[in-house]
Amino acid sequence: MKSNPNLTKYLLWNAKDYFKEAESFVQLTDKFLEPSWLLWFEMIIQPIILIATCLYTRKLLDILSLLGLIKTFNLWNEWVEYKNVRSRFIQWKQIVDTVGGPYISTNDNNYLAYVYADGMHRIFNGQMRLPARPSPSKSQPSPNRRQSV
Repeated sequence: MKSNPNLTKYLLWNAKDYFKEAESFVQLTDKFLEPSWLLWFEMIIQPIILIATCLYTRKLLDILSLLGLIKTFNLWNEWVEYKNVRSRFIQWKQIVDTVGGPYISTNDNNYLAYVYADGMHRIFNGQMRLPARPSPSKSQPSPNRRQSV
């Protein structure tokens, strides 16, 4: 494969475990691809109602309300993570398609992220292969051997 300097820079700066990223993408996609009305209620409407109730009654939030807000905060964190992982997945797809991949295929859309993770892993190993170490010649002693006196 011909070396592309931009691809090499991208791979150096974004080296990660592509299969863990794919697993995260699959889990978050299951949760956020077709969100239910209950999920949107928990993310948007519930915090508005809690804060409005707190302002209207002029009371502090109780522990259950705070736990609900913490859950909402965690859902929003997962939503942002999903958007970030999804954008990285789109970059992987473009990169793998550019270099002639994917190298394996699947008929299940749930596992498509693993196909592109495999492609990125193969590209990373192809682009970042260390040069072969020269074999020690017979005239030079090996640095690990003791020399007899």
